[in-house]
Amino acid sequence: MARSDQGRLSSGRKPGCGYNRLRAAFRSTLSHSLMRNRGPLLAPLAGLLLAFFPLSASALSDLEQIPLPVFEKMREVERYQLKIAEKHYSSKNYKVALAEYEKFLTLYEKSPGAPYAQLMWSHTQVHLKKVKTALREGFQSVIDYWPESHSANVAAYCIGDAYRKMGEVKKAKEAFQFVLKEYPDTRLSLRSRLDLLHYARLHKDDDWILEILKGLTYVVKRTEWSSGACVQACQELATMHFFAQDFTAGRKALATSYKDEKLIQVVFDMTVKTMSHLLKDENTRRAALKLGDQLIAQVRRDSIEDSPNARSHLYRIVGLHGMLGRPDKIWAIYEEVEDKFGRDDDLRGRMAQWHMSRENLKNARRLYEEYDNRVAGLEALAAMLQSVKQPVEAIKVFHRLIALNSDNEVGYLETIAQIYQGMSKFNEAIAVFVKLIDLNGKNAPGYQWSIGGCYESVSEWKKAIGMYRQIDDFPKTHFAMATCHRKLGEHKEAVALYRQCLVNDASAPRATLEIAYTYEEAKEAKNAIRTFQLTCKRYPKSNQAARAHAHLQNKYNINVTLGGAEDE
Repeated sequence: MARSDQGRLSSGRKPGCGYNRLRAAFRSTLSHSLMRNRGPLLAPLAGLLLAFFPLSASALSDLEQIPLPVFEKMREVERYQLKIAEKHYSSKNYKVALAEYEKFLTLYEKSPGAPYAQLMWSHTQVHLKKVKTALREGFQSVIDYWPESHSANVAAYCIGDAYRKMGEVKKAKEAFQFVLKEYPDTRLSLRSRLDLLHYARLHKDDDWILEILKGLTYVVKRTEWSSGACVQACQELATMHFFAQDFTAGRKALATSYKDEKLIQVVFDMTVKTMSHLLKDENTRRAALKLGDQLIAQVRRDSIEDSPNARSHLYRIVGLHGMLGRPDKIWAIYEEVEDKFGRDDDLRGRMAQWHMSRENLKNARRLYEEYDNRVAGLEALAAMLQSVKQPVEAIKVFHRLIALNSDNEVGYLETIAQIYQGMSKFNEAIAVFVKLIDLNGKNAPGYQWSIGGCYESVSEWKKAIGMYRQIDDFPKTHFAMATCHRKLGEHKEAVALYRQCLVNDASAPRATLEIAYTYEEAKEAKNAIRTFQLTCKRYPKSNQAARAHAHLQNKYNINVTLGGAEDE
């Protein structure tokens, strides 16, 4: 970029020409005294002061920091002057800071730091609400007179940023595009693209969005600092292409960031996600089918080019046909797999599932029976029979499994017992649980608990109590036994068990409330009321207290506070 009018956004002016008022004063003093003696006197002084006032880059934004190579080329006196200006700038004393930056430009117009000083003078004008001055006489001057400096790149971006903040979209867009043209492959060029993308999204301009995403995907050089934005852009660009059913363009965009197996996976996942979205609306179903056919064609190509994984690619096609509602085409793929690779248990299972989906249970069962791994086949068959509500047949299969795979007899019997419970065949379930106690004694309490539940289901309350009594699980068993006693009308025995639970702080509120209900069932209204009130008094913050409070109001028309005191 030539040091001429090339690429100007507007007419700038030479730095320093706005500072004539200060130039004479400083040249007559500093220039003829300090500047004349800067070697022996000022440099050591400036170095000493810099030790106390280092440049505080952390206090400045990335648009306000001086590049390290520029800073290293500056003399000590120049660094010191910038430090003084920055000190006032960081303290928001912008008028003083402005004068200090003007002083720097007056004294050190040819310094490597001059472009930076002009840039900071411009930032200061912005803070002083003189944005137009900053644009016309500040940022633009940096571009005009130091076009190849880092500060010129920053200034060009700041022009667009200033217009953006002022709401002048057209000028902001032009300024950001200027950055792209004059300062490509820079961080601020990337930032300008992202700002333009923000505008495009804000205005819902799909053509503009597409143009910017293409630039980020295909034009921007991939670096450590640009890679993340470029990858994200290629994904968004691919999604737009997929929604437009342009699968080839979408895959091409993703290929800028992914290769080989990763590319295959990302293309598949993103296309399926788009298809899923399109399938939600009947009006876009045709678009989903078109996109799906393109993906299927690509997966077929992948199966040829990636022969070691050809079978998995064909199974992906099966999943796509299923997603698109094409079950007939699925069976054709299974036959293709069988022709190429033979029929194994995995394929048999998939075929069986296909028959199940079409309610052809006979063929599904036949395939499970053909498994090379007999145990796996029968387990799959038993699961199928359970899912189609054929519990008796499922139990028969589990008994066959016990004969084949005795190592898992306990697991099979547990499932059989659960099936019997689901069928309300509690006596049969009890018989299985008794057998399990003999086979798996370490889990006897769990089986005993299940037996107690079975007895309760058939109203065998005394047998249930006898079973719960054998289990060491206080206070859970006491609550269960108390419930059975209440079913038998044995209220005193129930109250006695509940009272034992009062020693456990966690169970005491529940026990107290259950005692009150038990008294009520025994027609002892006075004791019931007193115990309901006791629940409110002792455990005012518990759920049981809230229930007791409501019950006293609804049944007995008694109002109490959740602390036990009666309302007047």
